Amino acid sequence: MGTTKKEMLPNDHKQPLVSVIMSFYNAKDTLATSLTSILWQTYKNWELILMDDGSNDDTAMVLSAFQDPRITLVRNTVRCGLPIRLNQAIALAKGRYIARMDADDIAFPDRFAQQVAYLESHPTVDLLSSSALIIDDSNQPIGILAAGLSHTEICKRPWRTFPMPHPTWMGKTDWFKNNRYDEQSKKAQDQELLLRTFQYSHFASLPNVLLGYRFTHLSLRKRLLTRYHHLKTLRTHLSLAHFLLALIAHLLAASRDILAIMMGKGSAIFLKTVAGVDANTATQWSGIQQQLLPKRQHSEML
Repeated sequence: MGTTKKEMLPNDHKQPLVSVIMSFYNAKDTLATSLTSILWQTYKNWELILMDDGSNDDTAMVLSAFQDPRITLVRNTVRCGLPIRLNQAIALAKGRYIARMDADDIAFPDRFAQQVAYLESHPTVDLLSSSALIIDDSNQPIGILAAGLSHTEICKRPWRTFPMPHPTWMGKTDWFKNNRYDEQSKKAQDQELLLRTFQYSHFASLPNVLLGYRFTHLSLRKRLLTRYHHLKTLRTHLSLAHFLLALIAHLLAASRDILAIMMGKGSAIFLKTVAGVDANTATQWSGIQQQLLPKRQHSEML
């Protein structure tokens, strides 16, 4: 897996309640904004574990501007993939809860505060997510990806999908340590983990939008590969009857994907599955953009 090196050590004087885990590869264009959104959280008792999955761009220059003692950076010289790096970060986590984020997403300022408050008041919940604002490469809003709220709602169609956006997850560290990501899974690792654990776990979501979730340009190959690997996972965990339902649903969805992308309307794939942006979320996002834009411009000049 290559050599590793810890470069920034967390503050051991205060035990963090939340361990934020993030793996990245060549993320110099987005990482500064993502990290700033974590530093600006209203909730402060966290540690951030960054797993560099063998980057070979200028990400190191971006990271040099972030010297917060709550940040641990683990450099790796070989690229191993997301599930391996997330499992390594989970092993290092000291907090009672683990929160997920990707290096191109942006947390709303009170994301951690809201999720911690919910988990502390609902001790039976193992894993919590939230709704997310889909944004494009220019940070412009596309729509809102709603999460299922109750465990029943989230798990009612396991042969299709679990509506829990992966970068919005926060859950018990013990749950993550007992239910690791499948390191052989090439795509949809979050859906595989949910499918493997939903029958003995307790999931929930907040309706509030707590994350800017970046949507990049779709390639037909990437989209079809994701569906292929998702179906392989479903075949492993579902009964034959439920797998046949999944196969039909994914074949129909793949046909839609092919048609939309061939017509140059890839964004329509998301537009059919997300809600419009309400006025309150639009106002919040506008304020976040105004705060983060100077930092983003600074990172681009490094």
